Amino acid sequence: MMDESAIRESRQMLRQVHEHLLLAHQDLGAYRETISVVDVVHHPINPLPDFNYVTPRRNTAWVSGQYVKQGLDRLRALGRTPRVQYVEGLFPPLFAKTLLDLGLELERETPLMIYRSSGADTMLPPASSGANSAGVQIQMVADQRGIEMWWYVWRNAFYDVLTLGVEPLVVGRDMAALLMGKHIDLLMMRHNFPIGVARLSVQESNKSAHLVALAMMKEARTPERMRALLASILRAALARGCDLVFAPGETEDDRRLCRELGFIDVSSIICYIARSANSAADQKEKHGTLVQPLLTLR
Repeated sequence: MMDESAIRESRQMLRQVHEHLLLAHQDLGAYRETISVVDVVHHPINPLPDFNYVTPRRNTAWVSGQYVKQGLDRLRALGRTPRVQYVEGLFPPLFAKTLLDLGLELERETPLMIYRSSGADTMLPPASSGANSAGVQIQMVADQRGIEMWWYVWRNAFYDVLTLGVEPLVVGRDMAALLMGKHIDLLMMRHNFPIGVARLSVQESNKSAHLVALAMMKEARTPERMRALLASILRAALARGCDLVFAPGETEDDRRLCRELGFIDVSSIICYIARSANSAADQKEKHGTLVQPLLTLR
């Protein structure tokens, strides 16, 4: 059982994750509208679930069903599916019952892996580990050609893909985001051919980063290369002043790899949806025109 200091540290990390996602969604064009003790996040043109949800306001210890309902009604008025998203560890288990009583049901639960910088970061392997061998190198994307190469890997069926699924990949704004420092893209090259990619979303004001996507060619994938790519993205985040990096933990293999580099298992991101919303139209909304459909590493 965690002591009080560990609980405080855990909650601080989860608040950083919560704020990071709000800022990232706003950067992608979503609005944040405050109604009492909840925030209603909504996008004016994109119905993707990631952009349209109710979430408790930061530092709110408890939210009654009455206030959640007000937020859900606002989403309905905007023509969006009633949906609540929150970081589980910030609220007591009873909050889930409140959502069930409002006619919602669990849509997804995504485990969170969090890396908190110690300053020394002694668990990170040397930069040369797993790369710079057999013609393998890891480089940062800095131009349009690199962006095109990144998307070639992401869209290719010969690559395994990992994503948390709560911060979408948006086509067409990559160069601007790179120049603004909103994300970092890495390429793993073997003999000048891309075998792996990773994308890190950065919120410097929040000192946080999110491993939005990672992909590796199936035939080239080894634990050493996966570890090297993930370690490189961690170093890039630390170099930008981020003291927290979070990533998905969908499978035990994902979690094991993250733990080897110093990540810890901390809570989950929970999403509830109206029970009557599971129609064909609502399934269609999950693939908005601005984003690449999200896949999960298997």
